[in-house]
Amino acid sequence: LSDLETDEVLFGGAAGGGKSWIGCEWLLWNCIAYPGTRWFIGRHHLSQIRESTAVTFRKVCKKHSIPADWWKYNENGVKIVFSNGSTVSGLEMMHKPGDPEFDGFGSTEYTGGWIEEGGGVAYKAYEVAGTRIGRHLNDEYNIRGKLLITGNPSRNWMYSTFFKPYRDGNLSNGRAFIQAFVTDNE
Repeated sequence: LSDLETDEVLFGGAAGGGKSWIGCEWLLWNCIAYPGTRWFIGRHHLSQIRESTAVTFRKVCKKHSIPADWWKYNENGVKIVFSNGSTVSGLEMMHKPGDPEFDGFGSTEYTGGWIEEGGGVAYKAYEVAGTRIGRHLNDEYNIRGKLLITGNPSRNWMYSTFFKPYRDGNLSNGRAFIQAFVTDNE
């Protein structure tokens, strides 16, 4: 995930393959390594971040003995704020009839982002979120704006944009697919 050639990575496959853990690890270490950067976790509903992703994030921090004063989680705002100024914001990616173009994402600039459970996220949300990354301190740190997508097998845009082209040997430049197996997760 730290190469300078890939813009989008789909880590997908079996339930229990460690997808949420890898996403939390990726965000944690990027936030620590690059002070002042801005990241997002996108899911269909913000409540899914509160009830699942935030729990995994706490476990990852505990596993690595990350001091409690290095970060704070604001449950109401669904936001993680690090003492070095880096942030991870929750981004609700559900389709709303009054906002078919996902203008609600605004012009927020992010360093990178993670769509968790991509099977529940509309293609347009994925598309618009991709335009918001690579725009905050990326040049200063010489890091690529990356979008990590995790999810179980789904016949949506993840299949047509990543898996099928990967399987057929013609995945677009800048994209990668990594298959998650249940045996990958200790």
